[in-house]
Amino acid sequence: MRTLIPSSRLPLAHLAMFGWMPSPLKVWAYRTFLGYKIGRGVKIAPGGVVIGRDVTLADHVEIGLLAIVQGRSITIGRHSSIGTMSYVSCERIEIGEDARIREQVYVGGPTLPESRFVLGSRTIILQLANINATKPVIIGDDTGIGGHCLIFTHGAWLNVLDGYQATYEPVTLGKSVWLPWRVFVMPGSTIGDGAVIGANSLVAGAIPPCSLAVGTPAKVIRQAPAFPRTVSPEEKAALVKTIVSEFERFAVYKEVTVAEAAPFRTYARNGKTWRLLWVHADDAAGVASFTASGDTVLSETALDNATRQDLRRRGAYWLDLAGRTRSPSGSPLTEELALFLGRYGIRLPRDE
Repeated sequence: MRTLIPSSRLPLAHLAMFGWMPSPLKVWAYRTFLGYKIGRGVKIAPGGVVIGRDVTLADHVEIGLLAIVQGRSITIGRHSSIGTMSYVSCERIEIGEDARIREQVYVGGPTLPESRFVLGSRTIILQLANINATKPVIIGDDTGIGGHCLIFTHGAWLNVLDGYQATYEPVTLGKSVWLPWRVFVMPGSTIGDGAVIGANSLVAGAIPPCSLAVGTPAKVIRQAPAFPRTVSPEEKAALVKTIVSEFERFAVYKEVTVAEAAPFRTYARNGKTWRLLWVHADDAAGVASFTASGDTVLSETALDNATRQDLRRRGAYWLDLAGRTRSPSGSPLTEELALFLGRYGIRLPRDE
């Protein structure tokens, strides 16, 4: 029997009309017939669809094979992606830039007028995570959600008239939070900025910022200022050296030729070469004067605004570890190194 409010869980009509289209045709059709605001370089794979009344997809957004994104309003920031066979359905969907939703992630559940899913910039949700956003789920910038994690904003099944509980409460995760695999977050929970939850833990209630919490229910076992520990300048320099060394080992394994041509390091693949200028601590003066179009600067000391503007004018790119910023776009070398830095938790906001 038909219900008063039709279900849109599986949008068969939209899939039949748009799902089969190749990406360029689908982007054109979305712009032309549905009025979506779609930026440059957007890719929507076969079977991937985006369904909403007010849709904005910024530059270089990618929607994977058989991925479904649907809501009343949808905003996805530049360079963000939703992986193969993921399902994201909520009244309001707000995703920042450089966010990654990997394969077979589920975001959905019963909806209310206030249902809202907010995923900050430079975040990641790994495979097979399940997020119920009946009440708002707010996830801050630079936060990571491990595979098989469960985040619920409602819990109800047994009859409340028989004394059982029905819970509907929002969930908020702050900035730079890390949930490893198989963490269960209960309705009404809040996790503060910089907190880490142990794998297989259950969060119920409030976890303070900059703390480590483990167990069922999760209890704080370490907290600021002891967590996270302070890293000395010498330790930072040694860490960056190790990361660059590991990146080059990985690049060589992937058939990239790495060489040194002072003051640059060069990376060559498929007949093309890119240059990296590695700037150590307190050595950023005049750095832009060495660069040309397409070069990448990796800096361990903060680049001032004038230097960044000079690099931009020259067509060079940068990854500023101390200043916590990067150029708005980059060469293949810039993008590959930025991805590799993410393996060590180093994520840099794109400069405006």
